[in-house]
Amino acid sequence: MAVVIDVCEQQNVSTTKNTGASKQFLEGATVGYALAKKGFSFDSLDALKTKIAWDIAKKNKDIVPFYSIEANLENSNTEPTFYESRKLKLETKKARKGKKFTHHLGICSHSSLKSYEDSGYTQVFEFTEDGYVKAVLLDGGKVKGQDLENFIVGIRKDATLDAPASTDVEFIYSNYKEFEDSGVISEPDFDLEDYEGIYEVALKVVGTPTATQIVVKATAGCSSCNGISVEGIALADFVFKKDDGTIQTIDSITSNGNEYTLVGASFVSGILSTAVIEQTNIMFESTGVKVVI
Repeated sequence: MAVVIDVCEQQNVSTTKNTGASKQFLEGATVGYALAKKGFSFDSLDALKTKIAWDIAKKNKDIVPFYSIEANLENSNTEPTFYESRKLKLETKKARKGKKFTHHLGICSHSSLKSYEDSGYTQVFEFTEDGYVKAVLLDGGKVKGQDLENFIVGIRKDATLDAPASTDVEFIYSNYKEFEDSGVISEPDFDLEDYEGIYEVALKVVGTPTATQIVVKATAGCSSCNGISVEGIALADFVFKKDDGTIQTIDSITSNGNEYTLVGASFVSGILSTAVIEQTNIMFESTGVKVVI
């Protein structure tokens, strides 16, 4: 059942609210999150709860789920500062809401995370340890993430004898009042902690490509040598572009496990990639491999 906290419209600061509450709902700590593009929102609170809506947003690259928060979760809020004289008190620095935490990531995942710094993904949906998602209700009923002023990814820390390699991250929220005034805490119909991002597919060219045939192997994971075999890629999933960006026609494909033979009439050198491939409970995509003919 959904839990919605403080979903009223923005009020004038002089308006007070009733205080009766037989029981307080206190959400758990943030243990995961997804970033969302600026301007993205779910159509409704009901949509926020459904895996279908999340999968559509993920496939469209509107939302990107990230890794489990493992350690050192702490608030990094700063209180406002004031200048005071005998009869005057002026705010000289506004309050700031922040949050710091740690991931344990391999070098590939750290690199992926770092790529979202200073990107167009400026909202955050937070996942709590008790299975809820934190968001913000908009006028009209749409639901978005909390706006971020900064998403800061620290330098990857090498492993020590006492601790594995780690990456520190900090959220700096644009406006702490956004969640306090119009916050949503809702229970989705799927397990947020198990909800993963799109897996990168490495395409490795096998043999020597020709104008009529290209052979590639597809694996997912950081290493193409030790990655997961990706099978079931269809003809419509492959995209082969010339160096100038125009599309080349692939007439047919055959596959043997995760090895694919692409047949055409007049291939030239270019970039072979895939669309986002949706399989049961997992998505894959290849951002491309250079094919020299």
